[in-house]
Amino acid sequence: MDKYPLKKYPIVGACGLNCGLCPRHHTQGESRCPGCCGPDFWQKHPGCGFITCCVKKGHLETCAQCGDWAECARVARLLDWARHRDSVISYKPLPANYAAIQKNGIEEFARLEMEKQNFLRRLIDNYNDGRSKSFYCIACQLIPLDKLRQALADAETKMGEDADIKEKAKLTRAAINNVADSLQIDLKLRK
Repeated sequence: MDKYPLKKYPIVGACGLNCGLCPRHHTQGESRCPGCCGPDFWQKHPGCGFITCCVKKGHLETCAQCGDWAECARVARLLDWARHRDSVISYKPLPANYAAIQKNGIEEFARLEMEKQNFLRRLIDNYNDGRSKSFYCIACQLIPLDKLRQALADAETKMGEDADIKEKAKLTRAAINNVADSLQIDLKLRK
């Protein structure tokens, strides 16, 4: 049993990240991340200031639920990070995530995240040529789900019955890139 409380929605990070859309959440083996405070989280990530404040002390799912988040220096640093840098997972959606959680609540945000995660799983399972998982994760974080579904539908209309996985991945990535371009969304991580 974990010695710290588990969150109800580990796919939503205490800091507001889309944990369920991260490539490490969809990795097999020891390096797989269970999500924020998910099973075995504490063995992999023994310390996190957001979890200490938000989950352990505040008994919240995410900082966006805290009435003091706008004055929080830790959140301010993270949002600044979101505007200027990326890491393995994209921090770009953080401000929108906070706004959505505040407007619609954590339950609705988690429900939508599960829909995105299910769509991402479909992309990984059926259209991944072995090099597309991170691209699909970033796309699912940054592009609205209805636009992603349309992109996949467009790609599928171009796939022949005998299309191999490389052709499926190529068509799917091209369709997603077209949607991203039309929305002026850059899917490349900033270094």
